Amino acid sequence: MPKPTAPARNNASSCFPDGRHGGAALGHATLPRQVCVLLYLRPPNYDAAMAPPRKQRPQRTTPTPAADDAARSAPAGTARSRTSRDESHPTHRGQASVLDAAPTRWQRADTAWVVAIVLFALTLRLIYVGQLRSSPDFDHPAMDALYHDQWAQAIATGERFVEGAYFRAPLYPAFLGLIYTVCGHDYLAPRLAQAVLGALSCGLLYLVGRLVFARWVAGVAGLAAGSYWILIYLDGELLIPPLIVFLDLLLILCLLQAYRRPAAWLFALAGVLLGLSAIARPNILLFGPGIVAWLLWLHRRQLARGLFYSAITTAGCLLVVLPITVRNWIVGRDLVLIASQGGVNFYIGNNPESDGCTAVVPGTPGDWWGGYYATIARAEQAAGRKLKPSEVSDYYYNEAFKFIREQPARFVGLMLLKVRLFWSWWEFSNNKGVYFWTEQFTPIMKFLPLGFGVVGPLGLLGLALCWRRRAELFPLWGFILIYMVSIVIFFCTERYRVPVLPLLILLAVFAVGTLVRTLRERRHRLLGVRLAVLAAATLLVYTTPRRLTQRNDPGDYAALGHAYELRGDIELAMQSYQQAVRLRPGYLTAHYNLGTLLGRSGRPAEAIAELRRALAARPVLAAGETVERIVLAHTNLATALAQTGDLGEAIEHYHAAINLEPRAAGDALANLSALLVQTRRYAEALELLHQPVISSMPGVLNRLVFVLATVPDDSLRDGPRALAYARQLCPKPEVCPPAFLDTLAAALAETGQHAEAARWARTALERIRRMPPSPDTPPAAQLEQRLHAYESGAAWRLPPP
Repeated sequence: MPKPTAPARNNASSCFPDGRHGGAALGHATLPRQVCVLLYLRPPNYDAAMAPPRKQRPQRTTPTPAADDAARSAPAGTARSRTSRDESHPTHRGQASVLDAAPTRWQRADTAWVVAIVLFALTLRLIYVGQLRSSPDFDHPAMDALYHDQWAQAIATGERFVEGAYFRAPLYPAFLGLIYTVCGHDYLAPRLAQAVLGALSCGLLYLVGRLVFARWVAGVAGLAAGSYWILIYLDGELLIPPLIVFLDLLLILCLLQAYRRPAAWLFALAGVLLGLSAIARPNILLFGPGIVAWLLWLHRRQLARGLFYSAITTAGCLLVVLPITVRNWIVGRDLVLIASQGGVNFYIGNNPESDGCTAVVPGTPGDWWGGYYATIARAEQAAGRKLKPSEVSDYYYNEAFKFIREQPARFVGLMLLKVRLFWSWWEFSNNKGVYFWTEQFTPIMKFLPLGFGVVGPLGLLGLALCWRRRAELFPLWGFILIYMVSIVIFFCTERYRVPVLPLLILLAVFAVGTLVRTLRERRHRLLGVRLAVLAAATLLVYTTPRRLTQRNDPGDYAALGHAYELRGDIELAMQSYQQAVRLRPGYLTAHYNLGTLLGRSGRPAEAIAELRRALAARPVLAAGETVERIVLAHTNLATALAQTGDLGEAIEHYHAAINLEPRAAGDALANLSALLVQTRRYAEALELLHQPVISSMPGVLNRLVFVLATVPDDSLRDGPRALAYARQLCPKPEVCPPAFLDTLAAALAETGQHAEAARWARTALERIRRMPPSPDTPPAAQLEQRLHAYESGAAWRLPPP
């Protein structure tokens, strides 16, 4: 009679290191085996009682990475079963402590924790999104959010948005474009989707914590992340963090699980997740070499296995990244791995004027597209030719390295400052002031006090406490430190350090539990050491320069005014600009915007007074303000003066704008030329032809060429020169605008070609009669008069001054 086979507790099909099974009642019997391994569940269709007996294998002589690390971590001269004095390392007869024990069984309590965490986090995020709808920028994104929105709209409609190589990584715009494709161009849908994604990230944090710490540590960390205010804030913005936090937590979950149960598919999946995160924000690629080094160290006694795992992780990453590289080469003939913004960002954080957190190239406009084109123009001007995106990036890398070589002490000080900013309690804004906007429009934030001032010091203590388990916990501490380096070499803002926040929250909870247990056990010396570490970490977190922690920033009121202006709330916009001016009397942008609004509102006298205040003394330009803003202020002041009849001073301010920066004075040149022609100051008008920038302004050039061909003063009139300009403007008269044909006809008549002049004047008249009235085209009655003159063999003349 055959002997019945006993249930095998250490069967090879078990999901747990100790061979135990669990979770049969959790309803996961239909999940794939890989999902069970990742979530630490029992594989499907497994019956321990019916499992065939395992063939006994000889005992392994080579320790596993985990066992090897445990052996190295144990105090010298102690037996393996002896209890260690450091409870951060599990050596209690092979069992982990209550704080850092890895899970041995997935139970109903774990499912309850995950569901509770996700629902709690989602509820807070939905409340936040509901309150956020009252903000004027909810439907009017700005800066990076506007760029993402425009790119996503192009994706949803099938239009090309980026002509050459990508300047920014494409994954988040593609994610946003998919939402727009499904839901239409609606600003609520992506925020709801990101609220769900953020809540799921909190659930993922529980799974990460459950793999390495006790259940209560993982649970409290998940709830803390669900209520962490900056995470909730960023889940409501059209920005990248919600997506990369989710991807990075999945990556870390895969790496931790692969440490416990090495499997090729897990390492391949980790590589794919690393690649996906990289095409959302490329700086994560710096973590890739860290993963490879970790795998090679773990398997240093079986190097072939370490090389194999490293190779498939790298292959998974390249599988995602290389298609973007190939696309950049095919579309732009430019070798750009993912995006070309690296050089610009590196220069922003490493130049003589950098403060470590301001995300604007010095001397460029503060708006997104203005700054983008200005950075390209500066590089091309220095090179003396048109540059590819990679060449623009190389130019700014070279400029940053030049600063590093010439001012090494300043560079070292700047790097130390950025480390302090990375660990600062203050959230440094990038596109808009996070404190200002949340306090103005989302009251729920007042009830969510948990911030970096608590998480930062405790998280640093948690990093120190995990040192004895450094091999197993490299995906936690390694990610935090390497990601910090990848940010510090550029510049620090609130949304760039967000990916490390969930892990710091987890380590902070672990640190609190360790301190409480040390106190209960009355291990006062060890407690004193740990409190000293916490005090040092607190000092680092709270020593931020006060000049960088301004809560009432005039720029926030200016941004609020602009948002109200876009929404059509002119009075509220004016009030916001006025508050910005009160906080910073010489604030050029606020003065300019307020004066412009007053002019548009039919209040030219008030507009003139406001713009005079802005230009009374040359203002000190703030970050993002350029000389172009002064040019616009002169231009708008001149326009308001012209409306009130003060033409003399108006002309003076137009000339001031042109002399200050001709390349930015397009509106000033156009308005001045029209005003001079209108007031019959023909000599002054023709002087504008000497401005080099005129050649790039066809409308203005056409107006001045008409004056050159028809001015009544013989000493000023020049028919051949006017005809040369006219043919340059209108090389194919059959397709030229009527205004250009009118100028061509006048120049032809002045040079004696009356028949051809009549022909093109007649063509222009016929086109104008088929078109609706426009200020850009001459009236039909005037064209009829000129046509009669050409048919009678005469040239046309403007009225005398």
